[in-house]
Amino acid sequence: MNTSPAAILVFAQSAHLDAAQKGLRGSEALFDQLTRQTLRKARQTGLPCFHVGENEQQGETFALRLYHAMDSVFRQGFDRLVVIGNDSPDLLTETLLQAAAAIGPAKAVLGPSGDGGVYLIGIHRTACSPEVFLQLPWQQEDLFEHMVHWLGEAGNHPPVILAPRMDLDTLSDLRNWVGTSSIPGSLLKQLAKGLSKLIGGIIAPRTPACAPGYALLPCNKGSPVR
Repeated sequence: MNTSPAAILVFAQSAHLDAAQKGLRGSEALFDQLTRQTLRKARQTGLPCFHVGENEQQGETFALRLYHAMDSVFRQGFDRLVVIGNDSPDLLTETLLQAAAAIGPAKAVLGPSGDGGVYLIGIHRTACSPEVFLQLPWQQEDLFEHMVHWLGEAGNHPPVILAPRMDLDTLSDLRNWVGTSSIPGSLLKQLAKGLSKLIGGIIAPRTPACAPGYALLPCNKGSPVR
């Protein structure tokens, strides 16, 4: 078992900025609930948990802001870090623990999302070099592919690949997600309220285009974390 220190970083901005940047104005309550749910799951692991929002982020680009957030946690003495956003609502606490346990100096963990990005990055402090990290195609549809190549080269073992999950970046993503059976009642209520504001009508749960497991991955577009 890997016994080196591990932590979880929730890299998620405010609900107001989330809704604005995703073009989903009126869904602030939903994104606030998503962040609360994500932090609750992260804390249930028993691992140290850090939440970095836009007020704590540093850098002009997404890559710089993410790197600085990760580096700030590593500098506190943690060797292993699991990075997630707030927009993968079916992410499980057990998955976070699995990812943390699998990380090693030459072993990373990736959770692929349906848009070609990642919903989870598990990485060791010694592998997080800014020279390559900052050059990755962040917020692009080939991010996962590039990360697999990066983490698998230079003598490292191929990364551990988790089960794919969708993330919520568009109205279509939200509609697809409504049909899943794993949505908590409080979150479903906020979802229905947010959707009704967005399109001016009531949205009834329906079968999602991507069922749990997401065999049909291309359901959404956008970044895994913002």
